[in-house]
Amino acid sequence: MKNPLAFLALLLLVVTACAQTGAPPGTMNFDLPADPASLNPLFIHPDASATEQELARLAFEPFIDLDPQGRAVPALLAVIPSRKNGDISTDGRTLTYHLRRGVKWQDGVPVSGSDVLYTLHAILDPRNPVRSHEGYELIDRAWSPKTNVVIFHLTKAWAPAVQTFFSYGASPQFVLPAHILRTQGPLIHAPFNAAPVGDGPYMFVKWARGDRLVYTANPRYWRGEPKIRRLNIRIVPDPSTNLTLIGAGEIDFNLLAPSQRAIVARTRGIAFRVVPTSTVAGVAMNTRRPPLNDVRVRRALAMSIDRQAISRKITLGLYPVADMAQPQFSWAFDPRVHLPAYDPKAADALLDAAGWKRGRDGMRAKNGKPFTLVYVQFPESNTGVRVATVIQSELQSRGIAMTVKSISLAQLYLPSARGGALASGKFDMAYVPWPMGADPDDSALLACRGTSNYMRYCNPKVDRLEAQALSATTQSARKADYSRIARIVAAEVPIVYLFYADYTYAYRNRLQGFYPNAFLPTWNAGAWSLK
Repeated sequence: MKNPLAFLALLLLVVTACAQTGAPPGTMNFDLPADPASLNPLFIHPDASATEQELARLAFEPFIDLDPQGRAVPALLAVIPSRKNGDISTDGRTLTYHLRRGVKWQDGVPVSGSDVLYTLHAILDPRNPVRSHEGYELIDRAWSPKTNVVIFHLTKAWAPAVQTFFSYGASPQFVLPAHILRTQGPLIHAPFNAAPVGDGPYMFVKWARGDRLVYTANPRYWRGEPKIRRLNIRIVPDPSTNLTLIGAGEIDFNLLAPSQRAIVARTRGIAFRVVPTSTVAGVAMNTRRPPLNDVRVRRALAMSIDRQAISRKITLGLYPVADMAQPQFSWAFDPRVHLPAYDPKAADALLDAAGWKRGRDGMRAKNGKPFTLVYVQFPESNTGVRVATVIQSELQSRGIAMTVKSISLAQLYLPSARGGALASGKFDMAYVPWPMGADPDDSALLACRGTSNYMRYCNPKVDRLEAQALSATTQSARKADYSRIARIVAAEVPIVYLFYADYTYAYRNRLQGFYPNAFLPTWNAGAWSLK
């Protein structure tokens, strides 16, 4: 270089950039709020899945992706099945999938129909602790007549099939490499679970449990080798620490709580993306535990919580109030559905009618038993922590003593045998974010045996409507069914829906191509680049 001063200036910029990110050039940094339980996407929990799904999408391709506008786009598939193109039969029971040619596993072996069939059998194998088989159990026959063609036959027509199978369903799954897993013994103990080989844009390198994970660009990726060579992913449970890291340039993007945006809004070099998501947050009522088995009490609790104020004050209006499970951008959303409105006087009247009278100290009791509730929340959510404080104060004003129990996100979703709060029912109320699927099917949440029905709510009429919606052949019929379901749930209040999580991501300006969709920030990681 002819100008040594210019060279030194350039060198200083590079050194400064490396110091800010803590990694060599070509490395991108971000963090996750919890250590994954497994890196095998087969074992992703349908609700506690954000961490594991973000990682899974780095290494694996779904059949169908969704762009930031919510439009379906083929990924591992060459074309999305439809009745129009003949890949869905007239009776809706046969689906033909054409796999994209030229897609290879990261070890160079081509992805084929045998991988799809292997993964399908693994999902349905009772020896594998797959969290949900929803929809997959309807597949009574599956075969691969050609290397890149797979056909599923269903016992009955199931409307969410295309958006669910190996895509963004209620329990997302990805195709796994049969040639590797067949040699590793029982899947639950497979080395693959801690060192996966996928077909996505990034290859797994290292997992220092509880600290970080490292991925590198996949040179065989079918869209072309990613421009970012290395991903350094830290495990940082504390939201305040995350905020410090993004402000200091130590990480390149981070999901912000609404209250955190104002703190970093003026930080130089940071931009924002706001993404309407499919996640609805609410308070699950354990309907099997008195007094929450009384619908009058549940309605009174809903009337005691000022959801509009929570949206306005805690989320700064960024998270709109929710009244049903369907996100606002869904074709099944019905703006006419409403939970009981905030009305303290009406709440008092219902509590009195249910026999929960105030004593001299202002607190309620029935037959000498005080009205007390255990409310479970997880500290990884700054918004959730603040919501708990507000609800505790509001219920105190109604004469109800609420104890807040804080447990980690991982503990919240542990199986019942391992003491998981939601699975074991060891709570009265719980703050839960429910990620809904790309299809409006909400049976996992509201059906009597739904895998995410932590409320233990069971209404035979809702079950009938759920089954009817899943077998309906027109969108208008399904929309009517989901509206009826939502009205019943709004009247019986097994959940106090709080808000839709319209996520705000902060990202460093050096990160190009960062456009999260409604489900994941990593869905298009292969298209990211660094300035």
